Amino acid sequence: MSDGADSFVFQYLAPFVGVLLIAVGIAGAVPGGYALIEPDLENCGNPTIGVEGPEETAERFGEDEPGPRLPQVAFEDLSSAEQTAFLTAVDDPVGEEQVVGSVPNADAFRRGAIVTYEGERYYVTLVAENTCFAAAPLQFPLGVFAIALGFLGVLAPPLYRRLVRLEQRAGRSE
Repeated sequence: MSDGADSFVFQYLAPFVGVLLIAVGIAGAVPGGYALIEPDLENCGNPTIGVEGPEETAERFGEDEPGPRLPQVAFEDLSSAEQTAFLTAVDDPVGEEQVVGSVPNADAFRRGAIVTYEGERYYVTLVAENTCFAAAPLQFPLGVFAIALGFLGVLAPPLYRRLVRLEQRAGRSE
């Protein structure tokens, strides 16, 4: 290559490729890093149930039984985590609470279920799954590597100029 071609590569092409690598690295490192820390967050993997009070349930389904398609679950048949979330949701003004722990009745709640508690019927449904974000295991480290490589590309012109100056000084001193 001639000096002009070298200059073009180090002055324009290397920084351009470096900026592209930084952009791609950020796009990979941010979600990859989030996937690493998300399991430590409270709501990851814990579904949220919504509970309608006895009045709303009676208004929605009438006083009659809601029919054979809607599962009927006794409060005692709920897991301890489901019971805790149910009681908290009943007292909550919005009527929602996360189930932290085992959710064996998740399928019934997904379709909507009637839970009988102290002789009253409550309509319970799953309002949010709160699934964890999934990312490829190497997404974060490859993203960080691309960012570092991109910075080298962006820094190539000043490094190239410094190298040329050193060569020029070495040539004059000989």
